[in-house]
This record gives sequence, C-alpha cells and structure tokens, in this order.
Amino acid sequence: MTDLKKRALGKTGLEVTELGLGGVFISEKKTMHAEGMGVVRRALELGVNYIDTAPFYGNSQQVLGEALQGLAQPCLIGTKCGRWDWRTGSYRELDAFKRQFEQSLKDLRRDSVDILYIHEADWAVYWRDMPVPREVCHLSPEDVPDYGSAPVTRFLLWARDQGMARHLGISGNNAHLLAKVLKESRWPIDVVLVAFQYSLVWRNAREHLLPLAREKGVGVVLGAPLQQGRLAVPYTEWLEKPPDWMDKDLGERFRSLYAIQRESGLSLAELGMRFLLADPDFATVIPGAKTIEELEANVRAIRAGPLPRDLHDRLRRLGRVFAGLYA
Repeated sequence: MTDLKKRALGKTGLEVTELGLGGVFISEKKTMHAEGMGVVRRALELGVNYIDTAPFYGNSQQVLGEALQGLAQPCLIGTKCGRWDWRTGSYRELDAFKRQFEQSLKDLRRDSVDILYIHEADWAVYWRDMPVPREVCHLSPEDVPDYGSAPVTRFLLWARDQGMARHLGISGNNAHLLAKVLKESRWPIDVVLVAFQYSLVWRNAREHLLPLAREKGVGVVLGAPLQQGRLAVPYTEWLEKPPDWMDKDLGERFRSLYAIQRESGLSLAELGMRFLLADPDFATVIPGAKTIEELEANVRAIRAGPLPRDLHDRLRRLGRVFAGLYA
C-alpha cells in the first residue's frame, strides 16, 4: 500500500495528507471511548497526519489527547475556539476565549496546537456587540464588522504570540460568509476550514471560497464531504418521500447520482472522496469516522486516486451552487 500523498497547506509551510480525520465522531457522544482512541491510532498507522477537533465536539479533545499520549508518529492538530450558545455565549469576552483554550490544551495534553480556528466565523456574534439574549446569529452580506478590535481576533493573535498556536484560521458552514470574512479581515488568516459546502452535490465552496483562498495563499480544509451521512450511502426512499431540505431540483440530482453510483460499481462514499481529489485548490479533506472500518474505507478511497475523467465529468455536472445564503 502506498503512502497517503501530501499537499501544501497554503503558505503555512505545513504539508498535510490529502486525507485527514475529523474529530466529531471520536467523542463519546458518537462512539465508545476505546473505539474513538482506536480510530485515532489506526489513522496514524495508515499515514494520516492531520486531525481536527473542537471543544464543541463533546470529549473529542480528551479522547484525542489520550490517544496520542506517548506515540512517536508526528501529527498536526487543529482545534477551535468559541461556539458557545449563540444567544448568550461569551463571544465578546477576551478572558472567556483564554479560559476555553486553556482547557483545550489541557484536554489535548499539549502546550500548543498547529492551527487554531474560530468555530463558525460566519456568525455575527463574534464581530459586534448585541444585547443578550441575542436575536441575530449569522453575518449578513451588508455587515461591516470591525474584525481587528473583536475579542476573538485579539485572542487569536495573543495565542499565536504566546507560541500556543502556530497558525490561525477560520471555520464555518457558509461559504459565502466565510469568503466575506476572508476578504475583509486584515488579521493574518492562514487556513480556512469549510464544512458541508463542497461535495458530490453541494458546490458553494468551489464557487465562492476556493478561488479567493487560492488568490490569498490561504490553505483550505474541507469538512463533512459526505454531509455527515447524507452522501455516505444511497437513501433511495428519499426519492419517493423527500426530506424537508430536498426540493424538486435537488431530488432529481440525487436520482441521477444514485444511477451513476450503481453503474460505477463504487460506493457512494468512495465516489465522493475521489471526486474531490481532482481539485488542486484544497489541502486536505477530513471526513469523520466512528469505526476503524469506516476510516480504512476512507483511506482506500483516497489511495485509489481521482476518478476516471469521464466519471468525474458526469459527477461534476450534478453539482449545484445554491443561490440562498444559508443553503
């Protein structure tokens, strides 16, 4: 078996494997403690060198810290700050970010992390004062935030200056708004992590965010490439009884996708992972894995490389760039 290939993470000087590990599913909210540790250690054995986590992911940081204890393999760690309840959380308090990060480092059993992200940087609550309980969560395209004076910005710069975070980043689930933050901010954003916005069907990140990141030399991490299960296996029952989020156009795209998947003989998850590999404008993709079997399937897919051109092109034509701001 060949090693996982690596890509440059923007201008950070770091090289990350094309496949990383998302840390949502190693928490005890999603799996057993021992199984989560096993997934982490098996990922390192298979060559994965980047793992993403967050305080919001249950005890994911604790599981990761314990799993890495005493291991010799090098591993790059990204974690996040913020992501409290948006109506009442301490988004405008510098000390709250410091306390949270102190606990993160304790849980991870580390003195520093390689990347420290704002968790949901597309939320307005980071960037302006509002009466509590707040009534607005997301930024709007018309907002003109003072990014430089925000407590979260001052915290990130402090963490970097203290040597506790090598590189700084933003993360979120809205490619339009992440692009807005990336374009308008003047503080040094090294990495952007975008989730749910680039996959077999959803393409907002490809349209709105990746070109800007390339222009600025910012590394891109793709989260939730399988839409946390929506694109992991075919749900043919959705074609007859669509869920609330599936409009008529989206239903037809899923119908075509399932037909292509059957013809290809590949799993839907493998199609999704290998489809993304053809794009040079991201550094690593970080699906979660509840079990070692899921992890190993992801590794096999990435090691197989990009799809044949004709198959890739058929899937490319299925993509949809959503006009709605929050889709």
